[in-house]
Amino acid sequence: MSESLNDHERIRKRKDFLEIFRRGRRYKGKYFNIVFLPNRLDHSRVAVVAGKKIGNAVTRNRIKRRMRALFRRCKPDKDNSLDLILFPKKNAVRVPWNQLQQDYKLALKSISQKTQL
Repeated sequence: MSESLNDHERIRKRKDFLEIFRRGRRYKGKYFNIVFLPNRLDHSRVAVVAGKKIGNAVTRNRIKRRMRALFRRCKPDKDNSLDLILFPKKNAVRVPWNQLQQDYKLALKSISQKTQL
């Protein structure tokens, strides 16, 4: 499995964001919130949104890099391709990597159960 994040795996268009917000479901985790929507593609896509409450630009960019790394290393399975918008919380900035990764894997497990209903 490739750990790279290709351009087609990123959500960039306003139309896509609006569709995910309108039709998507929510997951609230300890370190981040997720808005997700199953897509009809053969791959999952991700976007990370970090507001000014997180901290200054350096802090926001750091947490966005960490969140994209989570997606790259723990991609949802191809049978369950999703569009994910990740909203990191302020407490995610200083949490150790393994705790962040554990919370993300728990989120994916919960999301996959919700989408198969």
